[in-house]
Amino acid sequence: MTPDSGEWFRQAQYDLGTAESLVSAGRYPPVIFFCHLALEKGLKALYIEKFNENPDKTHSLIFLVEILELELPQEYMESLFVINRIGITGRYPHNLDVVLEQYTKGKTVKILNETKEILTWLTHKFSKR
Repeated sequence: MTPDSGEWFRQAQYDLGTAESLVSAGRYPPVIFFCHLALEKGLKALYIEKFNENPDKTHSLIFLVEILELELPQEYMESLFVINRIGITGRYPHNLDVVLEQYTKGKTVKILNETKEILTWLTHKFSKR
């Protein structure tokens, strides 16, 4: 593990903790953003390990998985597609009432749990390098 990649993974875990705190506070829409951010940083840590350089500036989880040639389980890929799509939209203002209606506690907790599973999978992949 290079110092840079280790820092990326450390921050991924920190962002995941932020997402958990937001769920506890009942602030559901930004949870999706922090889940996306945690996964993005985890993938970028693997990128640094594999290529020994900083990753391109991208927010696309799918692009990072493809360039890393990761063979994630199908259910993780399906979750990544969803998180990738809705995580990016969370960066831009939308009608708050609509967003609050869309991102219920149940939906948000489901995405958080999927993020934890994927990040655990990435961590195991990372520790094997």
